[in-house]
Amino acid sequence: MKQSLVWTSQTYNLGDIVEVADKNLEAKANQFVFTPHTPYLHHFLIGNYIAEENDYVIYESIPSHGVAIGRLSFYDGKNYRVLRLSRWDSKIVGGAVINDVSLFGREPYDYIGMINLVGQVIRIESMYWRTYRKLKAVSSRDVIINGNGLWCTELVVQAYLQAGVSILPPGCAALPSAFQESVDNETLVVV
Repeated sequence: MKQSLVWTSQTYNLGDIVEVADKNLEAKANQFVFTPHTPYLHHFLIGNYIAEENDYVIYESIPSHGVAIGRLSFYDGKNYRVLRLSRWDSKIVGGAVINDVSLFGREPYDYIGMINLVGQVIRIESMYWRTYRKLKAVSSRDVIINGNGLWCTELVVQAYLQAGVSILPPGCAALPSAFQESVDNETLVVV
């Protein structure tokens, strides 16, 4: 569902997670390869509400900058959904998450991790193909993210871990499919 700026007051909490759907090649590949399938590829955190501008500060990791600060209005008209912790006091935890996200403020975007992930998927698929003559739906438990920076999903997960909360199922890499698993198991709820 496409969202637009129609807030009349503060709608979201500090630390709420935004997932943005996309239809680019990377999003289509992500949906094809990883399970559970999700159209949401880009993830970021909601910061303070700015009443005078009817907007929110956001914290995200983007390819051109690494960790960056922006505004939710940058995504006006995009298809996104907002997630919140269900089993914790999201306002208290969210405040801690936003305080801790600045610890990652100089992290670059993780291009090396992306290359490593593609290599892992190719190895998994080729081994599976040789054995079963079909492709496997890869889960976030099948891969390990190792690079030298942070993807958008890693920034969100690491900020929550820094605040002492694990938002993904045990053993899951910080991939969009793992966020969908957290929605499916109700660790995160759609706001």
